Amino acid sequence: MHRIIPGVLAALLLAAISALPVLAGDDPPAPTMVATPSPAGDVGIELLTEDQVPDGLVIIDDGERTLDDVADGFGDPEEAIERFTGWGWERNLIRAFHLPDDAPARPEEIDGIYVSVHAFDGPESAAEALDYALDAQATAADLREIDIPALGDYSRGLFGEPVYGNEVTLYVQQGPLLVRLSAASPEGDPTDEAIALMRTMLGSSPATPVAE
Repeated sequence: MHRIIPGVLAALLLAAISALPVLAGDDPPAPTMVATPSPAGDVGIELLTEDQVPDGLVIIDDGERTLDDVADGFGDPEEAIERFTGWGWERNLIRAFHLPDDAPARPEEIDGIYVSVHAFDGPESAAEALDYALDAQATAADLREIDIPALGDYSRGLFGEPVYGNEVTLYVQQGPLLVRLSAASPEGDPTDEAIALMRTMLGSSPATPVAE
């Protein structure tokens, strides 16, 4: 496998995974999501930190995206905006990690992670957004669906071999949130570690109340 310059690899990884779509009834309070670790509120989730991801990975992007930013990752941005608006989209936070440019190569280990959390007006909307996002990503990036363990309230996964190696993407709906986690490795299989990291994130989010 040809080695790609780390800086270029980081740019490729971030551009590819951040451009792909990610996006959920009574009207519950809007989830409190923060881009830095803090206690979760009544409805919320904590994004991963550098202490939780594989050793050596550092944050290379961290912040909030507008609906226009999100829609730009879809083949038909206008349709995406219409759908997200109909699902009561509220906000989206992202965080990306990668090995520093001067770090030694680790072909079998994870060298990039992308996390995205969307808040919608309820669980049903988040679940519909999950299916829409996953189908759009599978088509755009020529990925295949894989079996994954049950995560959150509803979950699906994708796997593929883009130019930078092997990548797995997990989509999980938990309450009104849609959580996406993509992990890539030049030559290894990042699936098991990605699942463990997703479980870490979900553990910071309160369980969805069961309707009486």
